[in-house]
Amino acid sequence: MTPRPDGTLRRALRRLPRPPSLDRGRAVRALLAFALAFGSVTAVAGVEYGAFAAMGCYLDAYGNRDPYPRRATLTALLTGGFVLSFFAASLAAGHTWAMVAVLSLVAVAATLFVDTLDLSGPGGYFVVLVAALGAFLPPADPAEAAVRSGLVGLGAACAWLFGTIGTLTSPHRPEQRAASTALKDVAAFARAAAGAGPGPPDGPLADARQRACASLHRAWTALDETRPGWRRRGPDAPRLALHTLLTRLEGVLEVVEDSLCEDGAPVPGPWPRLLLDTAGQVRAGRVPAPWPGTAAAPGGPAPCAATAPWPAPLPPRRRPGDEVRRLYAPSSPFPAVALRVGLAVAGGTTIAALVPVLHPAWVAVGAAAALQGGPWRRPTWRSGWRLAGTVVGVGLTAAAFHSYEPGVWVTVTLASAGHALYRGLPRSSLFVRTMLSTPVALLIADAATLGRPGLGDLATYRLLDVSLGLALGMATTLLVRGIPVRRVRAAVQGAVAATAAALLDRLRTGSADPRSLGKAWEALAALWTMYAAVPAEEIRTTRTAAQLWPTLLALRRLLAWNLLAPPGRLGPGEADRTGAYLDALSTAAGAGLPGSPEIRAALPSPSLPGHPDLARRLADLHRALASSPPALTGRRRRGGHLWRRVLRRR
Repeated sequence: MTPRPDGTLRRALRRLPRPPSLDRGRAVRALLAFALAFGSVTAVAGVEYGAFAAMGCYLDAYGNRDPYPRRATLTALLTGGFVLSFFAASLAAGHTWAMVAVLSLVAVAATLFVDTLDLSGPGGYFVVLVAALGAFLPPADPAEAAVRSGLVGLGAACAWLFGTIGTLTSPHRPEQRAASTALKDVAAFARAAAGAGPGPPDGPLADARQRACASLHRAWTALDETRPGWRRRGPDAPRLALHTLLTRLEGVLEVVEDSLCEDGAPVPGPWPRLLLDTAGQVRAGRVPAPWPGTAAAPGGPAPCAATAPWPAPLPPRRRPGDEVRRLYAPSSPFPAVALRVGLAVAGGTTIAALVPVLHPAWVAVGAAAALQGGPWRRPTWRSGWRLAGTVVGVGLTAAAFHSYEPGVWVTVTLASAGHALYRGLPRSSLFVRTMLSTPVALLIADAATLGRPGLGDLATYRLLDVSLGLALGMATTLLVRGIPVRRVRAAVQGAVAATAAALLDRLRTGSADPRSLGKAWEALAALWTMYAAVPAEEIRTTRTAAQLWPTLLALRRLLAWNLLAPPGRLGPGEADRTGAYLDALSTAAGAGLPGSPEIRAALPSPSLPGHPDLARRLADLHRALASSPPALTGRRRRGGHLWRRVLRRR
């Protein structure tokens, strides 16, 4: 009989990094789209034309986490972007400065399109890749360029078809998965809070709180993005059920956060298990049974603290023109991001055209990859793991094809399988994804050049060219600043001002106003975007994101109180005094970043209302704007062991 491991060994085994999880559904869809496009065109026109269809299949990198109605619209527009950028780059081939201009414009436009519309995926990276491949191919006449661009569009159409086919079988799956993740993370936070007791959260408890808030924000965003399809028939039953569920989950999160206060009630024991059971039902596509509002559950009350429904009708959604105008908003981080990517691609294109490298497109693409195309981590993190993955991928390719040149259908089979595998891996596994994508890129390049000069030489030059491109991208981060501080400050001030306006409407009228509340949630979403974008543009770790988080959390709790608190209103004198205090907070928020001496000098003296819960939340906002975040100490505070972050299961 095999002896069981003791407790120490079991704990050590649990701490070992788990292999990255594989999204089997996405892998199968990517395999079918890639094999259909690459294989069918290869069978009809030859492998050199099949390679163009394979390039179009890179569209499947986008929209995987977006609801199907939004995914179908935006990826269809991006398909046109693939075709137009490849055609323009093909016409510019052979003219150095024309290529620099076209690829720079493509990089800027693609980055602005993907980031501003918040389309899930690696920014404008794959649009730049497809355009760069077209620019550095041998010059072609307009008719040949149109044929190649049409094949790119065919591959993108196949990827679009298999990416949206799920709307026929499980039309609500993306928003259900987002809601299920939110339920799991709130359950983990509730379990951690129940074991910690009252007191300020720190360490694992603070991390659990951050994950719970971020997951619930993503779930609301996913549900909100399905609303353009409600205009004629209104929301269907599954979306209304998710709407009710997320509203009550807001109440659960409020109760758990209140339990950390000195006078807060403890978290009832059955809540984490009930939340996990509900998460399983939602992920399986079933509508969960409604939580009882007041009936007692085993060991405590049911997790429902929502006493008011989400505003009906829902806060007005912005029109497409409003989304475009976000580009010019002072609080938008995207113009600075797009400018940096465009400059990096321009530098990579210029050097690739002047320096005798074997595959110049990889230099420009490597420059873009240093700045985007991976999870939201700093450029040094992305570049390091991309270089490591490229080294291993090149080594595997060189070893496998040192003395063997694959045939046409071996190329199609291996490229399709590799593409499916790295599409199915999570975004956090950047090293493994790069390791798998490198042989696929080499096989496609070998097919497009009809086996000249051979996979062995291509692999060697792939390493040199990508390394040069990554170095150029890193140099761009040193020469061009990331997101300007004035834009970060504008995002904070906009969120504070919109929250203050919504709260003041509630205090004066006794009920939440859908229009002002909707604007407040939109401003808070802009601050979330800024909070996520800042670390991705920093060459070194700074405390900017840590400075934003307490303010973000305090504003979110104020809006949750505005939504969930029982109806009531303050007296006229107290409401006016609180309104003046909120206006002073909004003005002070524009003086500097939270915790800076400038904002501390501009903050007014606390003037809190008589309502104890509201007074505590306003005091938290005042403290968040005035307090400096703790200094970053230790390896864990700087981001932990990178290899664990790459391999951990998400």
